[in-house]
Amino acid sequence: MRARQFIATIAQPPAAPKTPQEKEALRDSAKLILFFCLIGVLIVGVVWLLLARHRRGVQQALASREPPAPPGPSAWEEAGRRAAVPPPDALEETHAGVTPPMKRGAAPVALVTGAAKRVGREIALELARAGCDIVFTYHQSHDEAQSLAREVSELGRECTGFQVDLANWREVEALAEQLSKTLARLDVVVHNASTFEPSPLADIEPSEALRQMWVNALAPLMISARLAPLLRQSPLPGGACIVAMTDMHSLGRPRRRHAAYLMSKGALNEMIHALARDLAPDVRVNGVAPGVVAWPEGDAEMSDEEKARYLRRIPLGRAGSPADAAKTVRWIAFEAAYMTGQIIRVDGGRWLT
Repeated sequence: MRARQFIATIAQPPAAPKTPQEKEALRDSAKLILFFCLIGVLIVGVVWLLLARHRRGVQQALASREPPAPPGPSAWEEAGRRAAVPPPDALEETHAGVTPPMKRGAAPVALVTGAAKRVGREIALELARAGCDIVFTYHQSHDEAQSLAREVSELGRECTGFQVDLANWREVEALAEQLSKTLARLDVVVHNASTFEPSPLADIEPSEALRQMWVNALAPLMISARLAPLLRQSPLPGGACIVAMTDMHSLGRPRRRHAAYLMSKGALNEMIHALARDLAPDVRVNGVAPGVVAWPEGDAEMSDEEKARYLRRIPLGRAGSPADAAKTVRWIAFEAAYMTGQIIRVDGGRWLT
């Protein structure tokens, strides 16, 4: 009897609300449920439209896309391969077929960085004696820059100097842009500018290490890259030439207390090798690695005892001169037509001891 009563009770419909307040609460609940249902439908519709539009965009992009290019060689494989060397007749055709925006009889143009003093000055004069018009940079040596311009003019060659801080990348970019727009031709670039400062590990500062890296390696890289199109147009029989002045001690004979300097010159050495491949066959890229061809100045100046000790390790028994380095640069630029990617030591035999 109790079971039948329980079943009958749950089978009966719920009692209708009896008071006006209950009826009002029920209507409010129904309205709220309806509102949320409409919001849900709206959100679903918007999402569906966005997905449909995205799907159409992807399909159109796939339809208009060109077939993918075949994958290139692995960078690691490429690094181990030799550069393909074109035959001599192809090289002759390459250079003979170029018609640069200048007269064929115009003088070759050489850019020498850091040319106001010491080795850079002698390089500029040597290239002027070889028949080049000279463009050069200097940093703070204004009087020496003016006297260099006069000497080059006395040799019958044109000369233009630019004051540039090669540690400032904006000035480097501005120089390269100006030269690329104003020079009718460019045949030789000599990266001579360098900063040489000792860097004992206990005193080393990031700013000084970065400055040496900028001046000694990054500025040469950026100048070479920006002026490469102009260099490729050189009508010289062997093509244009880049010569980077590096250091014998950066090739495996490091000097103590000069880690930052040697790191920057080590980077310059690898730039020589890399650009020799990147710019071939139109532009040759080589380096000159002097020993002592001009004794260091400033903070890096050596005492008489240090100089004597250094000279005792040179088989030729003497220091070199700026002219020794300059004549090597001239030979590379105008006579070594079948040489690229090489670094020549000019050190009196110091490497051997």
